[in-house]
Amino acid sequence: MRKFSLIAAILLSTTTAYAGMDTTAANVDVRAPEAIQSSSAQHPDAGELAAKREAMMQQKMAMQKQIMMRKQMAMQREMQRHPIRTRVHFAVLKFKQEVRAVLH
Repeated sequence: MRKFSLIAAILLSTTTAYAGMDTTAANVDVRAPEAIQSSSAQHPDAGELAAKREAMMQQKMAMQKQIMMRKQMAMQREMQRHPIRTRVHFAVLKFKQEVRAVLH
């Protein structure tokens, strides 16, 4: 098993290094300066970028809210199934947190 993981690591590192050399050579821009200037006109304006950023932030917040709701529902199910064990578990976690706070 160790030999396999060692071989896999070596193979992965060599292919990554080889791919890295290819991508650096492919990224060289050989277009004329006029083509470069005309392509910069195609970039979206700041308002459009801000709107996209705002939409992404709202989507991220909605996903976080959904995750928190799932966690809360799972916690409620756990409390209904095992109320004593859950309370003891959180009491231990709270105690550990207090001990860490005192030590640091």
